[in-house]
Amino acid sequence: MKKMNQLIIFVFILLIGTACTNSGSPKLTEGDAISVVTERHSREDKEVKINAVNHGSGEYKVEWEIDADCEFGTDYIDDQSGEIVRGEETNC
Repeated sequence: MKKMNQLIIFVFILLIGTACTNSGSPKLTEGDAISVVTERHSREDKEVKINAVNHGSGEYKVEWEIDADCEFGTDYIDDQSGEIVRGEETNC
């Protein structure tokens, strides 16, 4: 009986541990996140420059700038849906 209880506790701890570490891999790649941001800010003759991309907490943080218009900002892209969660933009 004691071994059965220990086995049940071990399996329970194992299940909890794997559930906590397996939050799901991102459906979007870093390149996909860059494409979303580039498409959002693209203009006819203005080039969007990507300065940095970081991934964490279920989203990509993409820092961008457009030198010609003196614009820069950061967009946060959901790594599952590809939607822009929020964005920050500044003009000189």
